[in-house]
Amino acid sequence: MTPDQTPPASADERLHAALRQASRHFAPHSPDLVLRAAARGRRLRLVRRVQLGAAAAAVAGVSVLGAVQLSPQTAAPAAPAGPVASATGTASNAPAPTGTAAGTTSPTASAPADLPTGGPRSGPIADQLAAFLPPGPVSRATSHGSFTDGRVTESADGNPAGGSLVYDDGSGAVTIDVLLLDAKSDAGTGNPSQLFHDVLPDGTVVAGEKTLLPSGYQLWQVSSVRPDGRYVAVSEVNTDQRLSATPIRPTRAEPPLSLDRLKAIALSPHWRR
Repeated sequence: MTPDQTPPASADERLHAALRQASRHFAPHSPDLVLRAAARGRRLRLVRRVQLGAAAAAVAGVSVLGAVQLSPQTAAPAAPAGPVASATGTASNAPAPTGTAAGTTSPTASAPADLPTGGPRSGPIADQLAAFLPPGPVSRATSHGSFTDGRVTESADGNPAGGSLVYDDGSGAVTIDVLLLDAKSDAGTGNPSQLFHDVLPDGTVVAGEKTLLPSGYQLWQVSSVRPDGRYVAVSEVNTDQRLSATPIRPTRAEPPLSLDRLKAIALSPHWRR
């Protein structure tokens, strides 16, 4: 080899040159790529939580329900008081209660007359929920996120806005919850225990269900989604326990508020933007 000749490139040099050449075909790095990816992940996480609607709305902060497979309510209600089935028991396969066929949609449904307005649209969400309830003692009120003058803000740890409390009408204390979101396109959870799924004249979608959980508790829920995307779910469970507690102890055969009452709360103008 003469001094004027270039020595052949080594394998490492050829690989380096090939990678450099290939990189020229890629678009330049976007400075906000990480921020946009984080925002998208946060939105997906929020929607995923809502898809567990029954779990999230049943008892705020109890993630156990998210893993529970829900099933239709049995004809016989859960027996009140005393230890009953283990929390690991299987769900009933009985048909849904009599009423509107599960999963049906009625485009002519109407909202209840004289919707309640609740109290001030500020302060802890649990206190706002309590303003809708009949007279009776309220305890263990907890709130996460905020609802102020129509604006929903999730909590600092990324959980949806909502409130939970224990309410007693004199016949047994129960847990009642409300969940508020601005990232939902439809109401209901899609459970076979869904009793109605209606479209109101103003475009609001409202769905209601009664579910017998494998633990032996009864979960009643009504959720609504307005045309602007505001989602409200109101639910009650016939116990004042944390749902992960054992032994299982329902406080009464059924929750105290009817589905019509839950529907009126979920559709209340109180929760609108």
